[in-house]
Amino acid sequence: MDESTEPDEPLLLRGARFNVHRLSLIGKDGKTYQREVVRHPGAVVLLPVLPDGRIVMIENVRPTVRETLLELPAGTREPGEPAESTAARELVEETGYSAGKLELLHEFYSAPGICDELMHLYLATELVEGDPHREATESIVNRIATPAEVSRWIDEAKIRDAKTLVGLYAYLRQKG
Repeated sequence: MDESTEPDEPLLLRGARFNVHRLSLIGKDGKTYQREVVRHPGAVVLLPVLPDGRIVMIENVRPTVRETLLELPAGTREPGEPAESTAARELVEETGYSAGKLELLHEFYSAPGICDELMHLYLATELVEGDPHREATESIVNRIATPAEVSRWIDEAKIRDAKTLVGLYAYLRQKG
């Protein structure tokens, strides 16, 4: 994340993981409009697949939406940290698994109307189980499921997290 403040993007809030700036836009009518935007260092989302084809997902308590969501493991990049390093770190932190192989499948913006967060989707294979290193504020439980179960959860709208839906659709489409 660029810590500098552009003259046309005054800093409104410096947060621990992202900053909020005010962006000035010129409309078609020639008037200037103000928008708040989140400047984010980027993030990763992981699709961990066990040798038998099952997918390692997590149940993650999300205080922001007051729900426990079914998700793929994910996390924010540290300043200057390569996305692949973030992926390896976050997989261990959230699930306890380490990956022998990480393959970049896709990159996408999480919410480009308000945020510049670029997410990197990695397929994680050759998994080795270990102990997770979760943050003190995280409440996460591993949830291992077959592709058929995951497809059913999607059909039943039990998965409500956008990055997880993107990751699962990309993977299931690739699998055929």
